[in-house]
Amino acid sequence: MSLYRVLLVDDEPEVRSGLRYKIDWAKLGFEIAGEAGNGREALEALEREKPHLMLTDIRMPTMGGLELLKQCEENYPRLRTVVLSGHDEFHYVKTAMQCGARDYLLKPVVRLELTNLLAKLKEELDREREASREREAEEYRRRQSLPHLREQLLLEWIHHDGEEGRRILRDEAGKLGMAEWLGESSRSRFLCAEYRLREGRIEGASDSGLFRLAFRMLCRELTEALPWEGRAFAFSDRGHHRFMYFLVRSEDEAQEDRIVRELAERVQASVRTLLRAECVIGVGAPAAGGKDMRAAYLSALTAWSRSRPGADSQICADGEAESPLAEGHAELERRLSQALENGDEAGFGRLLEAATESGGRQQRHVAAALFRAALLLEQVARRHGIDAPEAGEWMLPDSPWPWSAPAEARAKLTGIAARIAERIRAGRATNGAEVVEAIRRDIEEGYMHELALSTMAERYHLNLTYLSELFKKQLGITFSDYVVQVRLRHAEQLLRDPAMRLADIAELSGFSTASYLSSVFKKHYGVSPSEFRSGSGEGAGR
Repeated sequence: MSLYRVLLVDDEPEVRSGLRYKIDWAKLGFEIAGEAGNGREALEALEREKPHLMLTDIRMPTMGGLELLKQCEENYPRLRTVVLSGHDEFHYVKTAMQCGARDYLLKPVVRLELTNLLAKLKEELDREREASREREAEEYRRRQSLPHLREQLLLEWIHHDGEEGRRILRDEAGKLGMAEWLGESSRSRFLCAEYRLREGRIEGASDSGLFRLAFRMLCRELTEALPWEGRAFAFSDRGHHRFMYFLVRSEDEAQEDRIVRELAERVQASVRTLLRAECVIGVGAPAAGGKDMRAAYLSALTAWSRSRPGADSQICADGEAESPLAEGHAELERRLSQALENGDEAGFGRLLEAATESGGRQQRHVAAALFRAALLLEQVARRHGIDAPEAGEWMLPDSPWPWSAPAEARAKLTGIAARIAERIRAGRATNGAEVVEAIRRDIEEGYMHELALSTMAERYHLNLTYLSELFKKQLGITFSDYVVQVRLRHAEQLLRDPAMRLADIAELSGFSTASYLSSVFKKHYGVSPSEFRSGSGEGAGR
């Protein structure tokens, strides 16, 4: 393990020499990185040598030790500093400690005192180094999981219409760098791409897991390449094994049409050339702002549903605006969803029948409405963490769904709705207490690390918005507020140790910076951390 670097600062060369040769620095885990004769030279050495520890005299020419400490506290907050003081200078020590010095040594320095102090500082530096490594590992894991978390967030946004859920998701979007994609001023469009294989293309299995992986990787790589970098986002939807989706963001209609056309053609050409497969793409209607994204996503799937059967590449644009049912889709979906949530499968059936009776309506419009109902069932099942594979059968290569026979399709959909409603009722009977308790333990044990509701939702295979509502219902507090409470409780305990710096306390209790800790602490307890330490805030956290 590398040695910790030390800077010696004193205007007397013999003092610096004495410190250098007084002990075996390497044996204690340190090495002398450099020396300086005054504060100005020390600042230059700090920038050049990047030491972990600085031992400094107080009274020096050009720039004294107190001014040096003030600049170090501002510019090098992680640097450990120790003051060297003569007996006649001891009144400066209190000021030095207020400027961030960790400890002091009286001149002439006694070998045992220096050795004991270095041992204590090494323990602190070891803890800091380990915490830094854990943070780096955590950040690496976060970066690795970021694309997946972004995909999950987008799917949650698409599959949840409630404003309260959208508010939670907006907060998560900011953390994951997706705010611009979901903003109300954004202009976006979805593409739905399905690969189709000609007979005999993959021997023994037309839906190989390895082939699906290759298809997804290819689609993601295409969006990361120019000219669509930052304008197209590829994602998969759980259970839609043969599909990839693209969200295209643009400045205006002309740019949008160009990107959509070029992307669709490039995807089809790449799938045909590299995977020797065909690709059917549904192009949805434009979305003006995040509130329209679900409709735009369903529009792309509806466009795909009108494709011809068979392994032939096609691009199908959404023409649903022509449908007399189009304007009523959102209200119909709301009422169907409400019936499911209330466990009223009979009401679901009546609503669906009234909306899809074929009298006077074109068959393709009725089929589109039935298809949207199937998507709704899949969405509700996902929201409640219900495994309902039959709700996703519409996406199979040779789909058994009888879209051209409305009565038969309604019966099939109503049967699935009854099973989902029953699972919802059964799930509510348990109240989700076990999951919330498991997450609470995760927070108590991992408060020092990055904690996000989206990560917990992924870990426990739950819908993000549903988990947020469940957590608050069980504990009477939001997830983020509970995390803050846990961190503040630990910060309060650490503040009782006068030797600990606020920056270290912030790090050890899970706050990103000391200033953020101070702000949150004062907001919750009514006093600053320093006031709490001095005794004026004693009992504030109780």
